[in-house]
Amino acid sequence: MKVEAVNPRRFFVVAALAYFVLTALMMWPLIPVDSHRIIGCACGDPSLQVWFLNWVPHAILHGQNPFFTTYMDYPLGANLASNTTVPFLGIVFYPVTLVFGPIATFNLLIWLAYPLSAVSAFYVIRRWSGSNVAAFVAGLLYGFSTYAVHQGYGHLALSFVPVPPLIYYALYRVVVQQSARPRRWGTILGVLVTIQFLISAEVLVTTLMMGIAGIVIWAVTSRREITRERLTYIGSALVPGVVLAAAVLAIPVWYELFGKFHVAAPNQNTIYNAYRTDLLGAIVPTSLQRFGPASLKAIGNQFSGNAAENGSYLGLPLVILFLGCWVRFFRHRGVRLAGVLALGAWIISLGPILIVKTHLTSIKLPFYYLTQFQIFQDVLPVRFSLYVTFFVVTTVTLSIGVWSRQRGELGHDHRRTRTTRPVGAVLVAALVLASIAAIVPTWPIPTQSTDGTTPAFFTSPAANAIPDGSVILTYPYALPEYSQAPILWQAQTGFRWKMTAAYVEVPGSFPRTVSAAPWPTQPYPVVNYLRYWEGVSQGLQLTTPVPIMNSSLIEQTREYVRNYHVSTAVIALSAINTAPVIRLFTAAFGTPISEGGVDVWFHLTPSTHS
Repeated sequence: MKVEAVNPRRFFVVAALAYFVLTALMMWPLIPVDSHRIIGCACGDPSLQVWFLNWVPHAILHGQNPFFTTYMDYPLGANLASNTTVPFLGIVFYPVTLVFGPIATFNLLIWLAYPLSAVSAFYVIRRWSGSNVAAFVAGLLYGFSTYAVHQGYGHLALSFVPVPPLIYYALYRVVVQQSARPRRWGTILGVLVTIQFLISAEVLVTTLMMGIAGIVIWAVTSRREITRERLTYIGSALVPGVVLAAAVLAIPVWYELFGKFHVAAPNQNTIYNAYRTDLLGAIVPTSLQRFGPASLKAIGNQFSGNAAENGSYLGLPLVILFLGCWVRFFRHRGVRLAGVLALGAWIISLGPILIVKTHLTSIKLPFYYLTQFQIFQDVLPVRFSLYVTFFVVTTVTLSIGVWSRQRGELGHDHRRTRTTRPVGAVLVAALVLASIAAIVPTWPIPTQSTDGTTPAFFTSPAANAIPDGSVILTYPYALPEYSQAPILWQAQTGFRWKMTAAYVEVPGSFPRTVSAAPWPTQPYPVVNYLRYWEGVSQGLQLTTPVPIMNSSLIEQTREYVRNYHVSTAVIALSAINTAPVIRLFTAAFGTPISEGGVDVWFHLTPSTHS
């Protein structure tokens, strides 16, 4: 039986099962709801996303503001709408959080991101190409792309990308095909836009940028097809979609753009930030690829700041296949448009100034001029690799669909097909298989044990002595450059207490700047003392002098506690270099209680609820 003759729904089920099996093999031995290990590391962005997954549903259920909180960075707080809170995923998967904990939810969602993204691409390409084979290949190359896999090492909001292909398909139905009632697809588009915003506003903005670019190109090349009826259909479709999205997103958008402590500055250097694509990035692998020469991987590891942020790698076979398909089937409108968008996204991903083999040139690129507009100033160019991948894959798979139909039409001419069909089929199949092999990641996916990350004290009855809603001072101190363990403690214990530090984006000390460090709480020598010993524990060669514990520092520690209404101080005994901090806290607050892997000082000041 020919593959193309298989019932599309049956083939869809088989393909989806294949994607899930491949994910299981890639992630093994990590199971989807594992709460004892975390993908990436128990640090930085993974820890923060674990916190977010639990916070939004917790806040809604407890009548608190899901977009602003003082539970971190107390007393000033943080605007969470300006951060990657993934509220849609947190709410939908909250039952998993309740049963297995937020770490398990984070792992499950990273695990699901790959097959769901693959299934989404399969659905869209099957609709566009009419080919089961093309759709299956599209799912593999998009859902398991280097962009998706690498971002999955810690950026849930960026790796969970099943929605962008569906947005493009909905736009196609609204603008091009127009074969159903306009309100239906307009509403579907509004729902998809809303969901994507509540997963990642950054991905939504860049998705719509590429979508609008595609519409403009289509309108220019198909201007004779733009009639009053077509424009009326588009207007009728957009009205319900816009109304729906505006009604749901009004509050989160307001908080993100105008809310207290919203971040109104780029979080990376706009012109010289490291997160852009090297000219050779598409064909030079990194150490995160399973296959490839070590010499090339050593070069690729230097691209785009770090290997995990470099999603630009396509592999030489896919690049060859893309260019060959684009040239061969250029007359096909869909292939032509997808190829133009792929090249456009690639040029944008190169960033403002061209880099070749890690060497910065003086050649300015289009993105340089785009950064003159504020909307582009918080966009990391390399993340356009998502759209490079999607439109490259679309170009190839649409071409496969066209080619398959042409083969079928030529099937009765045995004189033409006897020689051309086997050669062409073998060549295409070889390039497709090589393209899939090129993006195979190293496995198992890197994980880190979380056993012992949250001391047993926090889940024991002894923790009930911490007043609900009170403020605690922790060591390790939650800082972006060091440990984020306290963030996990707070997320795993149901937000019973607040903390004065956090790894979360807030406005910087100067206009138009952003900081991931806590607000500059005073007296600062206390924070400096904690930061210093954390830095030593990380093996950093610090140039600052060793802070001295004296009577002045002891009194400043008491002042810190009074200033921020700290009721409890907790030191995790599993942390490194705890001895200097224990000495300081003991001198300031007396002898601690040792319980469940921590030294704890209770009742430092009367608890406050705010």
